[in-house]
Amino acid sequence: MIAARMLRVVSIFSAALGTVCVCFAQLPAPKSDPLVGARSLALSPDGKRLAFSYQGDVWVAPASGGRAIPVTNHIEMDDNPVWSPDGQWIAFASNRYGNWDIFVVPADGGKTRRLTWFTGTDVPSDWTPDGKTILFRGGRDDVNNGIYGVDVADGKTHQYFLDMMSVGNPKMSLDGKKILYTRLGFPWVRPRYQGSAASQLWEYDLATKKRSELRDNGFQHLWPNYALGGKTVLTVTVAEKTPSSSYLGKPIPKNVDNVQRCPNVYAVDGPTKARRLTNFTDEGARFLTVSQDGQTAAFERDGDVYVMALGSEPKKVELTASIDDKTTQEERLILTDGAGDMSLSPKGDTAVFSVRGELWSVPVKKGKGPNANDATQLTTWEGLDEQPLYVNDTTMFFVSDRDGAMRLFRMDIPSKVVTAITKADADVSQLSLTPDGKNVSFILAGKEGGLYTVSIEGGAPKLVFKRPGYGGGNTPAYAWSPDGRYVAYPDVLRRSGYYYWDSTTDLYIFDTKENTFRNVTRLSASHFAPQFSPDGRYLFFASDRQGPGIYALPLKKEDARETELDLKFEKPKTAVTVDIDYDDIENRSRKITSLGMADNIRVDKTNGDIFFALGGDVWKVNYSGDDPKKITNLGGIGSFEFTGDGNSLQFVRSGALNTVLLRNPQFPVTTIAFRADWTHDLRKEHAAAYEEFWRAYNRGFYDANFHGRDWLKLKDRYAKFLPSVGHRNEMATVLNMLVGELESSHSEVSPAAGNPSSDSVASLGFTFDYGYSGPGIKIKEVPNGTPGSYAKTKLSTGEVVTSINGKSVNLDESLYADVLMGQSGRDIVLTVKGSDGKTREVKYRALSTGEFGGIVNRNLLQARRKYVEEKSNGEVGYVHIAGMNDTELQRFNQQVWEYGQGKKALIIDVRGNGGGNTSDRIIDVLERQPNSYYQIRDDEAQLGPGQALAIPMVVMAAENSFSNAEMFPYAMHARKLAKLVGMPTPGYVIYTGGFRLVDGTVARMPGTGVYRLDGSPLENMGQQMDYTVGITPEEYFAGKDPQLDKAIEVLRKQVD
Repeated sequence: MIAARMLRVVSIFSAALGTVCVCFAQLPAPKSDPLVGARSLALSPDGKRLAFSYQGDVWVAPASGGRAIPVTNHIEMDDNPVWSPDGQWIAFASNRYGNWDIFVVPADGGKTRRLTWFTGTDVPSDWTPDGKTILFRGGRDDVNNGIYGVDVADGKTHQYFLDMMSVGNPKMSLDGKKILYTRLGFPWVRPRYQGSAASQLWEYDLATKKRSELRDNGFQHLWPNYALGGKTVLTVTVAEKTPSSSYLGKPIPKNVDNVQRCPNVYAVDGPTKARRLTNFTDEGARFLTVSQDGQTAAFERDGDVYVMALGSEPKKVELTASIDDKTTQEERLILTDGAGDMSLSPKGDTAVFSVRGELWSVPVKKGKGPNANDATQLTTWEGLDEQPLYVNDTTMFFVSDRDGAMRLFRMDIPSKVVTAITKADADVSQLSLTPDGKNVSFILAGKEGGLYTVSIEGGAPKLVFKRPGYGGGNTPAYAWSPDGRYVAYPDVLRRSGYYYWDSTTDLYIFDTKENTFRNVTRLSASHFAPQFSPDGRYLFFASDRQGPGIYALPLKKEDARETELDLKFEKPKTAVTVDIDYDDIENRSRKITSLGMADNIRVDKTNGDIFFALGGDVWKVNYSGDDPKKITNLGGIGSFEFTGDGNSLQFVRSGALNTVLLRNPQFPVTTIAFRADWTHDLRKEHAAAYEEFWRAYNRGFYDANFHGRDWLKLKDRYAKFLPSVGHRNEMATVLNMLVGELESSHSEVSPAAGNPSSDSVASLGFTFDYGYSGPGIKIKEVPNGTPGSYAKTKLSTGEVVTSINGKSVNLDESLYADVLMGQSGRDIVLTVKGSDGKTREVKYRALSTGEFGGIVNRNLLQARRKYVEEKSNGEVGYVHIAGMNDTELQRFNQQVWEYGQGKKALIIDVRGNGGGNTSDRIIDVLERQPNSYYQIRDDEAQLGPGQALAIPMVVMAAENSFSNAEMFPYAMHARKLAKLVGMPTPGYVIYTGGFRLVDGTVARMPGTGVYRLDGSPLENMGQQMDYTVGITPEEYFAGKDPQLDKAIEVLRKQVD
């Protein structure tokens, strides 16, 4: 019996097993997917294998094409692979510990090993021919960047040379005698850039320590490699400028690419000798790599990989991969906060809100049990659904980017059926119900922009009034009069602000019956947040016209003086008809509160109380502006609305939904809890972010002609790269590639938050002698102002530090990993061997690398000032402006009178200035002219006003003067205030703003172009100098400054 039962069990198990086997047999044979978008290519020494980065890891594939396999597998970003000369190892960069550090991994995959620990960016570029050292561009003890090496065996650090300008991409010749590198350079995503900061080709001779410029023709030279045994250099460059920025009001024609403009592979044999090896005319070559024998090259183009035997045509190779997700692509979250917008139903029983780009509804009055707070998901779009407006029990309007722009949609809530309302490729905002409750009004941006209405039943929108140009954050808060005849709104008073973004606003009233506009404030001040009183008597608004507060504008002339009036509200018993007397209306407004700059004014229809936002909370005053009361606390409130019945306020604070009961004198705040069970697809979110980014530029990029590029075509071109994104950094890379095609400055994209944080290493306050082999670290230079320059903690050139905090030290990466990591601002003890052979302990507080850099730069500026004083016999002053920001503006105002006092001429140096927005304010100071003398008894007469220089000036600028530091020398020259000395500026000049995408990626977008008075753009057309003078690294490190010498010479000729 038991045996029979056992037999039966075995039979059943066998049958089941057989079924399972059959099921597996039915699966199709596994296949690999095409691999599109490989980046950072690296050919193996023999040219047979190809390493690259893809989906956050380093991969290897046959160079002839075929299946790729990952050799690293980490949740953080691994990039920039470089093969060892024997083909056994791959060096790569990773941000696993926050900073970009160098790692190595076996070429077939395996355990990785970290080689560098310094704060900053260490990215491998090559190995020495003997395979002992990895080359990289970076920084260590010096404030200047340079080319370094790290030994793979023991982490010993080598410094090959330094440069005061940026350098990178070092490649060592096969004989180990020379290093090829780039100097200066814009990002590789801008290969068509032409200007003074374009990437130049240089070579460093290790024996003679001499540098030589191989090629600088104003075009970018990217991914340089030695080829043919070092006889030539291969690089990606162009031979003809692609028109980009246009003259003011004169758009350039759409770009027609050709083989000269397109980034192609060139062989550079000398400063004027370059042979084009590829002949692409549209999508260019990227990520050029050359095998160690110099016979084979590979590159990426339009997402595909090409391999080329030198002397032959490139061939596209097909790469495939079997890709498994490193992280779960579908993420389920339970959301209980993070709401953005909300709207209550007319009955107040349901709240609709947005969270994580979706719309949800939740009951206001809760039932019992664990499901009481459950929210219902109304939309499932991966992009943005927001700004919900509940108009009746079954209908909601909202804004979504599901059709490109942020368009208006209508939803039938019971069925969740969504209907598009607006068709224009323009954004919609500021949704509101008209006073009769029959229509929804909204602001449309773009060329056809203005105020529109649409029936709550749907249909075509109707124009109320046209106002092109709204959008990009400048849409106004408008208000309807109670009878729906008038609309009040603010508009910019052009040229009223020092900067365009400082412009003041006036309030206008549009009469829908007469189709007329009227400015009702007419004063250069801020006027905003208009709101008609429910009785139709007043227009309330916020302003700073006589100090910040709320103002009341009588729509008809008052029957008594302000002091004789007693403002009382009487609730209308019949429909209100608004009558406006425009005679002298701009002079009638009066201030009724002085609590501060209010916003989001709303007036209670029941009692006339005025509610407004102030300091992050909701306040109220009565109809006359008296009896102020703060009705919420804790801050965090920017806007609010009345509920449909007018008895409560609704608002979102810190991601939570809230209401305030107005008829209770205690004004209790109730939080509407929600529980949103949400699942989202990360890949779809990437696609939505890509669409959002493209759309933002499509509607807001300062040049509607997109620098002559086809923005729609570019969108399609780079969408194919999205499957290559496996890490937040790669999403930023894809978007940088897309926007880089515009050849526009101030358009950089940064990864979403989430990259690892890192400790920083301390600075010892002196530089190292890399010619000393140890043991210990020999001191090269101790700058004045560092701890070692003081008697109590004195350190001297040539002394050797043998240990720090009891740990032996040498010039290797353990110095940073084990000794200086996290020590900034902490006391350290150095054991120092003096020149007399004796050892002593020196204790002081370690500097941060930033502190050390500040000290060195201050010393440099003091040395320049002293040099100018001496060489000009005290007749010329010197001032340096490090940045165009408020801090540097204050420092300039202090220094210009200190060091310009009594001088006959002045040098203003903006070399190394990264920009900002204070140029015009500096010029206001410098162009003042004296107009009188002031005489105090028994004292000498003084020119007035006092802060007026009225002396000859020179402005110094260079390839590293950016943005506002380019506008400054141009303006000084245009106003004939100064001569210009130095090198042409790079042409990196646009006003920009920032925004965050749905996936957290952070982007910048240029919104305003900058042009000279002759209409020429400063963008991509840097400012030329009156006297063009360069400076070599040898001159710089020898303490010479021929640019400064020329500035002194120019001024001496003017004052002698």
